[in-house]
Amino acid sequence: MNSMKDMKEMKERKETKKRNYYQGWITQAWRKEDADAEVIQLQKYAIILFFVLCLVISFGWTTSPSRLTIYVPPDIQNGATIKVGTIPDPLVYSFAYEVWQEVNYWPTDGEMDYKTNLINYAPYLTPLFKEELLQDYTELKAAGQLQRNRYLQGLSGAAYDAVNVKQLSRNSWEVDLTMRLTEYKNNQPVKDVEIIYPLKVIRSNVSPRHNPYGLAIAGFLSEPRRTTTYI
Repeated sequence: MNSMKDMKEMKERKETKKRNYYQGWITQAWRKEDADAEVIQLQKYAIILFFVLCLVISFGWTTSPSRLTIYVPPDIQNGATIKVGTIPDPLVYSFAYEVWQEVNYWPTDGEMDYKTNLINYAPYLTPLFKEELLQDYTELKAAGQLQRNRYLQGLSGAAYDAVNVKQLSRNSWEVDLTMRLTEYKNNQPVKDVEIIYPLKVIRSNVSPRHNPYGLAIAGFLSEPRRTTTYI
């Protein structure tokens, strides 16, 4: 009896051990499968993150040239080493010359042309200097000195000279323009003088679309002075 009982208990222990073995193997397999699934999920997130980073880097790399501004000096016959954002002095001079000449161009009548020029060339003037010129317009109008034509031109041979541009700081320059101012009323000359305009030019990136130069005239560093008076 005891031997039969022992054999039965032994058989039950073997079946229990076998059942526990299979249950443990299945549980372990499930746990491994869950762990593998978590690793795969993390790998998916990492791949997506790296893909997004690659897109951002690729976009920045391909569009960066369009956001760079390079000022090329007029004479590169002997080559030139140019740093991005560095503005050559000749370009500063030509900018001041052209803008100031256009502001003072009154082909029809100063009362109409002067104010129109200040509006059209506002992106090339600082707001404060524009207000000063509008005040000048008001004073000239009250004095009856706008009913005339005005022309401003450089003197013969007065092209760019390095002494005419002085860098005041990294983003500002003094430009001395020597120009001849002539005014006519009823086709008769009423003013003919040579004047030196000491203009201050500053870097201005407010509106690249309206002002591709990235420069603006900020006013006079001192009062313009006459050097020669013809009329």
